[in-house]
Amino acid sequence: MSEVINKDHTLVQLGNLAITIRPITPDDKDIEAAFVHDLSMQTKYERFFEGIKDLSPYMLKKLCEVDGVNTMAFVATINVDGAEKEIGVCRYALDKTPSEREMAVTVADNYPFEEIASLLIDKIRAHAKQNNIKRLNAIELSSNYRMLQLAKHLGMTSKIAPTDSTLVVYSINA
Repeated sequence: MSEVINKDHTLVQLGNLAITIRPITPDDKDIEAAFVHDLSMQTKYERFFEGIKDLSPYMLKKLCEVDGVNTMAFVATINVDGAEKEIGVCRYALDKTPSEREMAVTVADNYPFEEIASLLIDKIRAHAKQNNIKRLNAIELSSNYRMLQLAKHLGMTSKIAPTDSTLVVYSINA
């Protein structure tokens, strides 16, 4: 069950989790940094294709400051002891053509990946459609089983990346 709090914020009850889905803001650097810091090394590798520990100040700025058209991100947050905690993020950035964007989705390891990722992708697809974006493409490691399952669940198309056979490009219409 979901409840629209305002045009940009949605509250979703997922089991015992009350999740807010909302746009990321420049003020989210601390929760974004904590989110990435707490990810397992495997999840960090699947998201960034390298073993990072923490985001640099440059990356935090880049990930939290979006323009809402060429770049956009939605976070999934919960309330923990009166503080907001990020448990997922879905974003897009410029891709090959003006009508396409490259998309990425990440969910904290101890939370239901497919359910939260689906909520975030639904939100970013709706936003993309409002901005005349036709297609979202996610470039993922071929070993990323959670993304493969999610892509099947959402009906995404897939193909091996033309420049690297260890990568798969999943696509979905906005």
